[in-house]
Amino acid sequence: MKFSPQQDQHMPKKQPKNQLLLDFSVRGNRIVLHLGQVESQRLGDQLFEGLINGDWMIEPAGEVADISYAQDIVHQIGHKLPYPEGIKIAQLHKADPGFKGFSAIYRQKGWVFVNAKSDINERNYHIHLLTVSLGLHTLYTNTASLAARSEQLIFEALLPYKEVESFFRNDIFKIPDALASDIAGFFKVPYPMVLKRALALKIITDEQYRNFMTANPAAASKPRELFISKDGSIDDLEAQLFSGSLED
Repeated sequence: MKFSPQQDQHMPKKQPKNQLLLDFSVRGNRIVLHLGQVESQRLGDQLFEGLINGDWMIEPAGEVADISYAQDIVHQIGHKLPYPEGIKIAQLHKADPGFKGFSAIYRQKGWVFVNAKSDINERNYHIHLLTVSLGLHTLYTNTASLAARSEQLIFEALLPYKEVESFFRNDIFKIPDALASDIAGFFKVPYPMVLKRALALKIITDEQYRNFMTANPAAASKPRELFISKDGSIDDLEAQLFSGSLED
C-alpha cells in the first residue's frame, strides 16, 4: 500500500523506541568507541578495516586472540541497557603496542577489542568500559558523552565509595609505589583511575590527588596474591587476565 503525500504528513515521524534501538543495532559494521589518542585510534581503524575486508579472522580463537563472553561484566554493571546480542571480548595477541582498544558492532554482534600485551589492570578496566559502551551507544550518539557516561557506570561498579574510602585518610599526603600497586591490584584498574574516582567523591583533596599521582605502581614488585580471589568464583575473563599474576 502506498501513502499519498497528504497521508504521509500525518504519519508519525518517530519510530517506537524498541524499533529505534533495533534499527541502530543492525545498521552495519562500525566502531562504537575508541580508546587512547590519535595513534591508537588510527591503529584501531586499520584493524577493524582489515577484519571487515577479510585480511584477518577473529575466530576461531587461538593464535590471533583470546575470546570470552561479556555476560559476567554485563551482570556486574547491573543496569538494564540495550546491549547487542552476544557480546564477545577479543584480547589481540599481535596488536601494535600503541593500540589500546575499541568496541564495535561486527556482523550484528557486539565486540570488544583490546591489546593482550597492555598492563593487566588497564586491560581489565578497558574491557569493562568498552563493554558498557555497547549498552549505551544507542542512547549517546555523541562520542564524548558516551565515553563519560560509560566511565561513570564503570566507576560505580568497580570503585564503590566505601572501598575507595578505605585506602585514604585526610592526614596522608604521600603514597609509596608498593601501596599504589596494591591499590591498583585490589580494584583491578589503573591506579590513576582510583585517584580520579576518589577525587570525584571528595574522598581526597586536589592537593592529595596531585601528590598521590607521583607514585609509580610499575616501580613496585609484582602484585601480591592477597588481592586475588581464591573462592573459586573467578570467571573465564578474570582467569585469562589475572592467572599469570599468581605465578612466582
